[in-house]
Amino acid sequence: MNTYYKYTSTSFSTIFVTNTTVFMKKPILFTILFFVGMITVAQDKNAMLEEFASLRKQFRNKEIKPEQKEILATKYLEKAKNTKDNRLIGGGFYLLAIQSLDVAKKHQYLDSAISYTQHIKGDEIFPMQGYMNKAHQFFKAKKYQPALDNYFLAAAAEKLNPNIKYKFAIKFNIGLLKRFLGEYEEAEKLFLEYKAYEENAEKMFVSRYIQVLFQLSSIYYETQQVSKSTEMNKKGIELSKSSSNTFMYYSFITNEGINLNLKGEYKASIDSLKKGYPYTNDVNRPVLDFYLGKSYYSSNKKEKGLLYFKKIDSVFNATNNLFPPLRDSYVYLIDDAKQKNDKEQQLYYTNQLIKIDSIIHSEYKYIYKNISKKYDIPSLMSNKERLINELQEENELIGREKKIILMLSILLISIIVGILFYYRALKKKYEKRYNEIIQKSKAIIEEDKIVIKDTKAQVVSLEIDEEIVAEVLRKLEIFEREETYLIHQISLKEVAKNAETNSKYLSKIINSHKHKNFSTYINDLRIDYFIHHIQEDTKYQKYTIRAIAEEIGFSNPEGFSRAFQKKTGLKPSYFIRKILEDQKNK
Repeated sequence: MNTYYKYTSTSFSTIFVTNTTVFMKKPILFTILFFVGMITVAQDKNAMLEEFASLRKQFRNKEIKPEQKEILATKYLEKAKNTKDNRLIGGGFYLLAIQSLDVAKKHQYLDSAISYTQHIKGDEIFPMQGYMNKAHQFFKAKKYQPALDNYFLAAAAEKLNPNIKYKFAIKFNIGLLKRFLGEYEEAEKLFLEYKAYEENAEKMFVSRYIQVLFQLSSIYYETQQVSKSTEMNKKGIELSKSSSNTFMYYSFITNEGINLNLKGEYKASIDSLKKGYPYTNDVNRPVLDFYLGKSYYSSNKKEKGLLYFKKIDSVFNATNNLFPPLRDSYVYLIDDAKQKNDKEQQLYYTNQLIKIDSIIHSEYKYIYKNISKKYDIPSLMSNKERLINELQEENELIGREKKIILMLSILLISIIVGILFYYRALKKKYEKRYNEIIQKSKAIIEEDKIVIKDTKAQVVSLEIDEEIVAEVLRKLEIFEREETYLIHQISLKEVAKNAETNSKYLSKIINSHKHKNFSTYINDLRIDYFIHHIQEDTKYQKYTIRAIAEEIGFSNPEGFSRAFQKKTGLKPSYFIRKILEDQKNK
């Protein structure tokens, strides 16, 4: 028993010593492994942060396809989730958001990015960038109040993790939105703060400083502070020129053009606006058209001014949208129609204005009250009421017509097959006629040339001296070549004066040599001009029938349609549609 105890004790002692030695060594090993692990994790996180910055930069490259960007962002998010680091996961969702073209998904990704990063301290990017991106998306969707709310959230996030650069970037964006909403005093205050910040910075961010000057210039002309606006424009022009910023240079030139219009210096305004016109994008060009129209109209060149207002109408018809202050174009157009006693034009432009006011009220509701005060036109309101009554009567008439049509449709079912066959035949006939017109327009039409070799026989029948006939024909050739026939309401008397003959002689010569009366002769020249130009000039393909008619000299679209159908056998709407189909199929 003693022997057993001794053996056991010895064994226990040996085991104890051995285990103690191992136990003492393990803490050192665990500590080393712990620190190695921590270093490895830190290195992995740093690598992920660097990858995030790299991907964010790559996604600005438009040459990389959206599909590739989505793959890269998705892979990054998967790796980020494995780290269980909210900062990295939020970054992954942010990358998905900035590459996504789906608006709904973009908002979902941004919400996720904000959710994962909103409680992180000491981060200069998140969640601030998430809020700023959301604000930008809301602004694009014309949801101005949510846009402003998100900019304020971005500002609050920046205060928790201060960064002077982002602080003023947010101020700048809030200022832009405030200006757009018509809150000019608050916008001015923000831009002046930013201006002072750049002026006191060690190194000025010149391009952004120029933008601030431009925004202040715009606020000042929009609030009729023309002297202040001119001061900002002068600074902006000098700085843009010295920094070779051509786009902003001409932006200040056009801003000063608008400012000069407000000062009543219309000639100088036109000069500045025309200088900047080629450098203005399609979105902002209607603003220049508006002030060019106002300047011409106010300097007794009303017809020229009205042409610019009509351009704005064409833009509205094409886009179904209009920057609210430009609605005043229709006031000029309606007043002009009243002066000319053109009820059809007056009704058309009044109807357009009602439609615009409806859009402004729904899409620009946050600034609608400012617009309605600024452009209040009592006489227009009574005109609207009259128009509404007329439209109601028309609707009642249409309702009655629909009932009649419904009753007649039962009868028409029995002959519908015949109508379909007739339509097919007519379609073939129209297509054949269309092709003939196109081929003819591309060829040299010998019968339209003025040939003066058999004038002797015609002189006897006309009882006009041969030399007079030849000279008048020569003058008509110049008249056609110079496209003078495009002038609105050009008369036989005016053409005779230019041809240095009298109306009677000119009428006889046109009838004899052109085989048509004066009115048909002028209309046919205009139609030929249109047929030729719509094939080569895309602007005609975008115009309405009304705009085309006015462009080529007709007083109204009905006159143009009648003349076109008389000459070609086709309706202009059908011809234009076929031209567009041909262009699309090329």
